[in-house]
Amino acid sequence: MTRHGTSALQICAAGLALLLSAGGAAAQQMGADTAARAGTLPQTSGPEARRLTLEQAIQIAMQNNPALKQSQANLDQSRYQRLAAYGNFLPSVNASYGYSNSSSARLDVTQQSLTTTSYSFQLSGSYDLFTGLRRFDQMRAANLGVQAQEASYRESRYQTLLDVKTAYYNAVANRDLVSVQAATVQRQQDQLNFVRQQLQLGRSTRSDLLSSEVDLNNAKLALLNAQNSARASTFQLAQALGVDQRVAPVAEATLQIDSLSYDRLQLQQMALARAPSVQSAKASAQAAQAQVSAAKSSYLPNLTFSGGWAWQNTTFPPENRSWSLRLQGSIPLFNGFQRESQLFEAQAQADVAQAQERSAELALRTNVDNAYNQVQTAISGGDLAQKSVELSQENLRVTQERYRLGLATILDLQQAQINLQQAQVNLVQRKFDYQIGLAQLEALLGGGLPAATTAMGGNTSEVSRVMEGDGK
Repeated sequence: MTRHGTSALQICAAGLALLLSAGGAAAQQMGADTAARAGTLPQTSGPEARRLTLEQAIQIAMQNNPALKQSQANLDQSRYQRLAAYGNFLPSVNASYGYSNSSSARLDVTQQSLTTTSYSFQLSGSYDLFTGLRRFDQMRAANLGVQAQEASYRESRYQTLLDVKTAYYNAVANRDLVSVQAATVQRQQDQLNFVRQQLQLGRSTRSDLLSSEVDLNNAKLALLNAQNSARASTFQLAQALGVDQRVAPVAEATLQIDSLSYDRLQLQQMALARAPSVQSAKASAQAAQAQVSAAKSSYLPNLTFSGGWAWQNTTFPPENRSWSLRLQGSIPLFNGFQRESQLFEAQAQADVAQAQERSAELALRTNVDNAYNQVQTAISGGDLAQKSVELSQENLRVTQERYRLGLATILDLQQAQINLQQAQVNLVQRKFDYQIGLAQLEALLGGGLPAATTAMGGNTSEVSRVMEGDGK
């Protein structure tokens, strides 16, 4: 090699050393800035979030959730419609009265005199003796309509329960992820100190030190992102509860994985028997069919009985009194195809309702199967994730020792850190998936699953008691 070539290599090496030194200083400065920002984040996070248990959150949501209030209003409306259907079986009674006074006299036939004033009062009533069975069909349709709305309201309640649980468990999961990222930052800090010691002993390189500093900065940035996600989840929980103040889970709230004491076939059968979505669709289909029968009654004759009592005279109180009774019937012969149009429309709506009932059953089977698969996958994956955490912790310990002895590189150490962090994140995700899958099953079935545990470690009967005890 020539002297110029050797000098060129020395210059390149010197320049590279300067670049690495500048990069190390920048990385150290970035780490300090990141640490400062991470340390000041809690102080600038605004008012403290309100701490609630899951049961408390559910009670608040049942009182404030807008969608649930809308469903309650629909239920109340259907009940008043049923009241009107019952009223068709009652007679109608009317009262009318009148007084007149004019500047010109007129002849009163009853008194054979001229008068300028007159008084009248009439009480009349009528009752439909026969309406072609239309009233019975309307009453049946109204009762079925109430049943459909009650099932729909129950479905809304459990959908609200699912939304609250999802937001609550998401807040717990994000809080756990903050702990995972905080532990990662601590491990990266320990790794940086360890690499710095190894560099002083001549067992490491400057590149290893810079890589450790970059890893520490990345871990701090990930911690900031996790903290932001955790804060955002408190607003999402407040939205699910219908309140303005941020809401966070209590410190004792944890995500757990338990066994599921039902198989796929049992859950399918339970869902088809009691699922609010299917019950609502079935009642709506039956109500639509009753409306078809009511439309057909327009081809049958009607019979009405009516009567009245009247007082009328030119002086008060009136002395001329009269009464009347009437029995009147009608047979519809032709009304411009209006009956046919109404019957066709009712039949079309009944066909649509039956199709929706079938669609609800198919969707229920699919959703129950998906939720069951999610729960089972979370149970199996939770065991694997827990083992992976333990193995990753041991692998990190072994890799650190091998790095100390010079048998492993900084890349091996970084990969061991990444594997441990990913294993911990996977464990949190599996716990979250289990609780969400379980909540989905409860929402689809319209009731809690006996012997299943919630994220608080309590029995689902406690949540069911909150559901049943909150205003019907």
